[in-house]
Amino acid sequence: MTEADYLTQRIEDQIKWYSSKSRWNQKRYKAIKIGIIVISVLIPFLTGLIDENGFWLKVAVGIGGVMIAAGESILSLQKYQENWMEYRKASETLKRERLLFLTQSGPYRQGARLQLLVERIEDFTENENKAWLEYVKTENSDLKD
Repeated sequence: MTEADYLTQRIEDQIKWYSSKSRWNQKRYKAIKIGIIVISVLIPFLTGLIDENGFWLKVAVGIGGVMIAAGESILSLQKYQENWMEYRKASETLKRERLLFLTQSGPYRQGARLQLLVERIEDFTENENKAWLEYVKTENSDLKD
């Protein structure tokens, strides 16, 4: 595999994948969190409007409370914020390695530069995969308990 092939087929593809996953998780996290904030702000307002005949306002306040609890539970379960940060960190790590390699900086100043790049990138992706597998095992064991 040539240097250009490795940079394009492996590193660029991984950067795109991690960046895409980061954006997806960021959008989910922010959408749910904004919904929670809006509902949280509306509840005290609606509560102030409840009078003796305010049955539907009471229902709306109750539903709002349930939606807040559900939203926070979904955020906790799906870990959108944590995933967003981890994927962003991985993308930035790969971008940094690529930049150091292309500018012949840091560990890539001399020697077998391509081999070093491949080793470092493959070690990084292997560690990411191991961390993911450990996470999946932990999550599955938590669900069984």
